[in-house]
Amino acid sequence: MSIKTKGFTDKELSRFRDLQRTSFSILEEAASKLSGGETEKQVAHQLVKLYRTAGAGSFFHLPVVLFGERTALPGEWSVGNFFPKKKILKEGDSVILDAAPLFDGYLVDTSYSFCFGESDDHRAMMQHLAQYRDSVPAAINNGHSFKEIADQVLETMIGVGYEPVHTKHPGEVLGHRAIKTPKLPFQLRIQGFDAVSLTWFKLKDSLASSGLGRQSPLWNGHKTSDHKAHDGLWLVEPHAGFGPVGAKWEEILVIDGGKAYWLDDSSPHLRQWSQITKGGDYRPLAASVR
Repeated sequence: MSIKTKGFTDKELSRFRDLQRTSFSILEEAASKLSGGETEKQVAHQLVKLYRTAGAGSFFHLPVVLFGERTALPGEWSVGNFFPKKKILKEGDSVILDAAPLFDGYLVDTSYSFCFGESDDHRAMMQHLAQYRDSVPAAINNGHSFKEIADQVLETMIGVGYEPVHTKHPGEVLGHRAIKTPKLPFQLRIQGFDAVSLTWFKLKDSLASSGLGRQSPLWNGHKTSDHKAHDGLWLVEPHAGFGPVGAKWEEILVIDGGKAYWLDDSSPHLRQWSQITKGGDYRPLAASVR
């Protein structure tokens, strides 16, 4: 069973781009309809329905919905904490919507952050996160290792008083591979997760950690990332926390021949950063005005 991680054709890259746009559109549309009083569970359930309607056959991970202080992943954070709770959305809450659907084997993973109301702290954090969209590919193109880049992002966040809470994600990842799984006549799932992709990620990282493999699908500060950038598609997801405020973004970075570039330049956080720079409103837009 073959998992494709690199050497994507122009047609396949175009498909990844289109599906990433679809995923962002779903997240932003759901965010634009929030009115307060919803629970994380209600929104996550709605996201699953929207992705199914759009053609997602499975999920690398089920949609994540975080409100308020949970966006900052406070305290001892486990995988189970990512599952949606009965927490109710209220005015001034930070919001993170994150989903990793698979469409005909194409795995995309996107995150959308905003504040349900006004918050100077959230605005400042969003503005801070913008720098990594330039610095991460620049570091790759200058020959830095994955580990060096992950360590630099961590140090930069800490330097301004933020907690780099992507280190609380599974695998402590700054990023992970985007892949294309083979078409199968059936869907295998493990507690709602796509079994094929999940098993592959765990196996490849385990082999790399034991020294039997050289290419972990995870990008973090561990020794398995102490190498120059591997070609392929990488989902980069810097995530900061400060008190009750958390924010992140996530999109596909292409690495080809050791050189990096973003797959798309129409991701919603780019528009948000532009609006923030101008002192404007960066809340989600309804589909009719995007």
